[in-house]
Amino acid sequence: MLSGKEYIMKKIKKIAATIGLLALATLSLTACGKKKSADKWVVGTNAEFPPFEYVSTSQGVIDKFAGIDIEIIKKIAEENGKTVEINNMEFDSLTVALANGQINIAIAGMTITEERKQAVDFSDPYYVAKQVMIVREDTTDVKKATDMAGKKIAVVMGYTGQTEVENLGYKENMVTFKKGTEAIQELLNKKCDVVVIDSATASKYVKDNPGLVIVEDDDTFTSESYGIAVKKGDTETLNMINAAIKKMKEDGTIDEISAKYAEGADENASSSDAE
Repeated sequence: MLSGKEYIMKKIKKIAATIGLLALATLSLTACGKKKSADKWVVGTNAEFPPFEYVSTSQGVIDKFAGIDIEIIKKIAEENGKTVEINNMEFDSLTVALANGQINIAIAGMTITEERKQAVDFSDPYYVAKQVMIVREDTTDVKKATDMAGKKIAVVMGYTGQTEVENLGYKENMVTFKKGTEAIQELLNKKCDVVVIDSATASKYVKDNPGLVIVEDDDTFTSESYGIAVKKGDTETLNMINAAIKKMKEDGTIDEISAKYAEGADENASSSDAE
């Protein structure tokens, strides 16, 4: 039989051992959590930019999201043994979300500019696009960019179209929207005269909305390169992305993805219900 003192000491040792096991289990769970996190990229996008990113009402590529960019980032992730979680947010919030660690990567038809390079690091270009004008088919007096003088112009906030219109000196006639669908609806309702937006996206909107046509002005709207953005200094992620982009360019994967959406890969594309 144990004395009172021996009994108490035995209890103390038993409690200490239990605490030690609990601490070890906690550390193990934490390590597992870190490993899981390391295997996943949280990718920010703005799913209001078909055919690059949008909400699909049929079959998404990643969850409910589809589009050229979504397929490209999925392929890049697979090349690097990663899974992807999509974080849909406003376009102007993407660079801030990268800086504060809310997301690891941003892909959203984002044009590589010197201004944006101050806030993020860009991958090698993966797509080249240009800006165009969308008008109603009964509009006959908009043949080039300078014809927008005196017209009410709709653009998407933060997109290259906004910058182009401002550079032309038409800021006073410009109205901004958070979503491309809102700008298009403004045009359809005859509350504006023209929408300035990326060429691939314009093609999708014109296809989905009878009565609209595209007007090009290659002398005014030059081509632009899209890049994938990461947090400043995240060279590890950037190197993985660039290696995958290089491979996908060489084997034709990016061209195949782009062609598929140009031909209407998802007739059930929807961007109006994305938040």
